[in-house]
Amino acid sequence: MNVLLLGVVAYIVAQLALGLLVSSRIRNEQDYLLAGRSLGLSLATFSVFATWFGAESCVSASAKVYEHGLSGAAVDPFAYGACLLLMGAFFAAPLWKRGFTTLADLYRERYSIAVERVAVLLMVPTSILWAAAQIRAFGQVFDSTAGVGMQTGICIGAAVAIAYTATGGLRADVVTDLFQGIVIIVGMLLLCVLVVSDAGGMSEAYSSVQGARLRLFEGGSVWEQLETWAVPICGSLAAQELVSRILATKCHVTARRASLFGGGLYVLVGLMPVGLGLLSFHRLPDLHEPEQLLSILAQKHLSMPMQVLFVGALVSAILSTVDSTLLAAAALTSHNLIVPLQKTIGDLMQKDS
Repeated sequence: MNVLLLGVVAYIVAQLALGLLVSSRIRNEQDYLLAGRSLGLSLATFSVFATWFGAESCVSASAKVYEHGLSGAAVDPFAYGACLLLMGAFFAAPLWKRGFTTLADLYRERYSIAVERVAVLLMVPTSILWAAAQIRAFGQVFDSTAGVGMQTGICIGAAVAIAYTATGGLRADVVTDLFQGIVIIVGMLLLCVLVVSDAGGMSEAYSSVQGARLRLFEGGSVWEQLETWAVPICGSLAAQELVSRILATKCHVTARRASLFGGGLYVLVGLMPVGLGLLSFHRLPDLHEPEQLLSILAQKHLSMPMQVLFVGALVSAILSTVDSTLLAAAALTSHNLIVPLQKTIGDLMQKDS
């Protein structure tokens, strides 16, 4: 267990060092908040994917599918994936062409400064709460794999995310997102292959899943189903975390393609924890803490070096979302509230003098 803990800590330190290294390229607000509007297709695609693929996409999704069957995956990955695809199809290019710095700039241009500030006051708490949920998941993963305690894991996750987000800005986020995205995909794919192999192959694994658990739409009226899908889709379209990636690309074509490719990648990778949740229902009955399913599967099927890789993948999924939500809250607060207030105070002082 100490080996696992040391390996994961080394992994986290490497990510922190990478983010701090990238921070040397920051010169102004555009560099910090939008990476100088220079993101290419690869960086932007992996950043869109990794930002959305967090604790809910792996830890929570596998737990919900374990408990409720495929219907537990309606929100994640399917609804969130649909949101990313819709952003690319209809909104990414027009948003990029407007030259905004944050989503709140749209509300100021379209309506008024008052609406802009109200929008910020509504969006910032949601980003902070989302970050808090991810950090709690980080603590749970750390506790279940390394036995350090949830509170200690939460403190480590918060400290790391705050450190490289505060110093490196969006550029550090997207560079680490590329690294984190690759680790996530490799880790999830490795665990899926081993679990399916242990189950006797793909055909045996599929036959072990009951038909009723493969229903995506189950229970509730049409309006309830519509609400289940509409909340994550419509709510996430107006998320600073996503819009910032769109605005940071180097052209409107890249903005559109990055969102489409990122959404497609999100759904494909998101099917892995969904499959593990479905397959584990009969293989691990009476699981008291379904959110620890992935960690339990890793301990059962992976060697120690592979466990380090997989826990690193889970940590990557969580931290990539945490740093994005923290930066989103900071961007909205500084660019749309603090900076305009400083200018107003400065103008008043000049008039008085």
